[in-house]
Amino acid sequence: MRPLVLEAGAEPVSSWPHYYDSLTLFSPARYSALPGLPFPGDPEHYPHRDEVVDYLRSYAAPLDTDIRTGHRVAKVAHDNGFRVTTDDGTDFAAPIVIAATGGFGRPHRPALPGLDDFPGTVLHAAQYRSPEPFHDQRVILVGAGNSAVQIAAELADHAQVTLATRKQVKFSAQRPFGRPALLARPHRPGPPPDRPVAARRLHHPGPGHRPLPIRTRPAPSGPPTDVHRAGRL
Repeated sequence: MRPLVLEAGAEPVSSWPHYYDSLTLFSPARYSALPGLPFPGDPEHYPHRDEVVDYLRSYAAPLDTDIRTGHRVAKVAHDNGFRVTTDDGTDFAAPIVIAATGGFGRPHRPALPGLDDFPGTVLHAAQYRSPEPFHDQRVILVGAGNSAVQIAAELADHAQVTLATRKQVKFSAQRPFGRPALLARPHRPGPPPDRPVAARRLHHPGPGHRPLPIRTRPAPSGPPTDVHRAGRL
C-alpha cells in the first residue's frame, strides 16, 4: 500500500513557516526527529522554527509516498470505505483515513464578554510574529501554554507583560539536573490552593539569568466574565 498525503499548503511542511519568528522547540533535537532521519546538528540543541522547516522538507523528499500539495480536504464520508473530497471537488477513495490536520490553520478565539467593545488590539498567538510592534506597550497574554510563555518571555524585553491564567502557573527549569525537562520533572510547590493566581508580571531574565521577579494576585473563582477596557490584549 502506497500512502497518499493531501496537504493544503504549497509544500509538505505543515504550518511551520507561519509560526512566530523566534519559535524554538521545547525538546532537544535527539527527541524531535522523525523515524529514520536524525535531526541534524548537535543532538542536545533546541531546533529553531526554520530548522524544523528544512528538516521536514528533507524528510518528505525521499519518501515513497504520493504527496499532493494544494489539496485542502473539505469532506470525509464513510460508505464501504472512505471518500475524501477536496475543496475543488476532487474525490479520493481509501480504506483508511488518518486526520493529521492540527489546529493552527483555524485558530479558535473565544467570544469573551466585552471583547467587542475593547479599544485595544486583540491578536491570536497564530497572528504573532515578533516583539517589535509592541515596544513600550502593555500586553496581556491569556493562557500559559508553551506558546504563550515563550511569546511572553520574548515580549518582556520590549513591553510590560502579564500572563493571565485560571490557575497557578508552575514554572520549571528547561534542563533540571542537566537533563531535558521531558525526562526529569521535579515538583515545585506553588502558593496555597486557596490563592489561585490570576496574573503574573513577567520580566525576561536576560544576560546573567537573573531570577524572574513575578507579581501575583488572587484570582476570582469561576470563568472570566469581562475584558478590561484599557491597554492591549
